[in-house]
Amino acid sequence: MKDIYDQTHFSITLKSKIIDFTIDTLPSDPPLDKAFTILTAWNPNNQPLSLEENTVCNTQLFALLLERDYAFDEALGYLDEHSEESYCIYGIDFDEAIELGKMFDQYAIFYRSMESVGYYECASGDAITQRGLQGH
Repeated sequence: MKDIYDQTHFSITLKSKIIDFTIDTLPSDPPLDKAFTILTAWNPNNQPLSLEENTVCNTQLFALLLERDYAFDEALGYLDEHSEESYCIYGIDFDEAIELGKMFDQYAIFYRSMESVGYYECASGDAITQRGLQGH
């Protein structure tokens, strides 16, 4: 599982510029130089759903992000032929990000703090894979 997370790419469009990165190629462009999470509502409990069902789940997440007034952009997480529509949520603290992941029955979230970046299990908050950001 760790290898899959280490190889996963994210694509975010910021000010008409596409930013593509992995855990090891984290950009330092604002707002990605501060705390953020990447979260999807696709495939709850790691159970594959149809495109229509996943769209409904992600629409519910989108509505919650608007309701809570989070700053966010659409993102795409992908590896090989698999992709999941996601959201990059800025300025969110770790506990809030984990709680959102739990609300949408996600196994893990991608989270960047000022000290580290990694994938974290929603059930426990434990790191699946993590990198320090010293000098980043």
